[in-house]
Amino acid sequence: MPIEKILTDLRRQSFRPVYWLEGEEEFFIDQVIEYAEKSILSENEASFNLTIFYGRDTSWADLINACRKYPMFSDKQVVILKEAQAMKDIEKLENYVEKPLASTLLFVAYKGKKIDGRTRLAKLLKDKSVLLSTRKLYDKELPEWTSNLVKSKGYTITNKALFLLIDHIGNDLSRLNNEINKLVLNLQDRNNISE
Repeated sequence: MPIEKILTDLRRQSFRPVYWLEGEEEFFIDQVIEYAEKSILSENEASFNLTIFYGRDTSWADLINACRKYPMFSDKQVVILKEAQAMKDIEKLENYVEKPLASTLLFVAYKGKKIDGRTRLAKLLKDKSVLLSTRKLYDKELPEWTSNLVKSKGYTITNKALFLLIDHIGNDLSRLNNEINKLVLNLQDRNNISE
């Protein structure tokens, strides 16, 4: 599923119980995880119903137990597993993915690679979850992507400035986003980024 559709559905509060975010391009995974962490639950709800795990420090049993509990003072809870690629026995999440709790939103960030498509877990994820599979953008895609990012922030950029920015930063979407944010801060009352 495309990143834009996932974020649009989340903003509309059209939720699914399991979100599996995998692949080489961490920027897109981070966007969904940040939204899940900061925007789905109100601050009061989050204090009771937001649980964040890290793959290296978490067992699959602890994660499933957190997913199976019911929310407090809310109709949903959010459970986030960051760095899932470092979790041992991650394939044991199969049973939960097959029958998730409707009041729990599980977000799994599996960065840097994709789960083996031949496994039962991969097949369940395709059928029963929202699956975001990312790849690094090709260099020829960077100008259009960067230009659209600038436009989404309400600004324009000259072609020369665009190519200077891309040549200087390269294919690191997080850095490109950060540098554009810095430029926007320094524009003051102008709407155009120039060289």
